[in-house]
Amino acid sequence: MSYIVTPFEVSSKALPAPAHCRFVHLFPAIATRHSDTIDCWFRVNGQRVTVSISCAALTEVRRSQGTLLKDQQLALIAALHLRRTLERGYDPTQAELFIDGAQLQKLGAELGYLQDRGSA
Repeated sequence: MSYIVTPFEVSSKALPAPAHCRFVHLFPAIATRHSDTIDCWFRVNGQRVTVSISCAALTEVRRSQGTLLKDQQLALIAALHLRRTLERGYDPTQAELFIDGAQLQKLGAELGYLQDRGSA
C-alpha cells in the first residue's frame, strides 16, 4: 500500500528535539490484533507509533453522513491527530493513540472530508 502522507516534523513538549514523523502502513487491526480499529503505523524518530481509528466511529460517519472515508483520508486524519498530540506533549514511547467518534468527526471536518456536526 502506498498512501501519500508527506513526512513531517513537529516540535513536542515531551521530546528534546523535533520529532520526525513518517507514515508506514494502514491496515485493519480486526484480524491482526483482534481490535475493532483501523491502525495507521507511523515512525516517530524511528520508533513505531500506532494511531487507531475506531471502526464503530467509521460506521457512525457512514450512517450519519452517507460518507465512506477512503484509506488515504484515514491516513491523513491519523497524521493530523499524531501531529496535534505530539504538539501537546505526547511521548511516543507511551501507549497507542486512539481516535474516537468525536475526534474523527472534528478532524475529518477540519480536513474537509466530513460535514462539521459540532455547530448543529
